[in-house]
Amino acid sequence: MSILYLVKKNDDVISHCKCEESLVGEEGQLDCPWCGCGWLFSCSKCRKAFTFAEAVEIEKTWEEIAHEDLTAYYNREPTETDISEWVQRMKYMMSHIRLGETYVYLDGCYIPAKDKDIKFEGLYANHKFKVLPQVSALEDSSSIPATLENPEYWYKNAINQA
Repeated sequence: MSILYLVKKNDDVISHCKCEESLVGEEGQLDCPWCGCGWLFSCSKCRKAFTFAEAVEIEKTWEEIAHEDLTAYYNREPTETDISEWVQRMKYMMSHIRLGETYVYLDGCYIPAKDKDIKFEGLYANHKFKVLPQVSALEDSSSIPATLENPEYWYKNAINQA
C-alpha cells in the first residue's frame, strides 16, 4: 500500500540533508522562524534542512514515518499517543498535496512552488509574495537574506505585534 507524501526533491538553494531517502518531517517551527525552522523542510531521519520537496507515492505507512520522525526528533521511542497525534497532524498537512508537484514550507504551510501572488496568515506572520522567496532564490540568492532569513521581515509582519 502506498501513500502520497513529500520527499526531498533536490539540493537547490539550501540542503544540509544527505540521506538517501529524505522524507519531510513534522515542522518544528519555533519562535525564531528566520533561523530556517519557519521556511525550510526537515528530514524525518537526520532532521537537517532542505528547501524543496516533491509529492510522490511511497511504500510506507503513516505510522512508520511517524515512528522514524518522532524517534529522530525526541531521541527516544515515541508512545502510541505520540504516533497517533503525529499521523493526524501530518495527514492534515499533506491533505492538499498533488502527485508530482514541488512544494516549499513557509510558516506552517506546504505551498506549491509554482504558486504566484501568495497571501496568507502563517503561524508567526502575515505573508504576501508575488513569487515565493525560495523560488526567487533559484535566480537571485539575495531574496532569502532580504526576507526569510531576516528577523526584521518576520517582526514587521508578525501576527501578534506588541
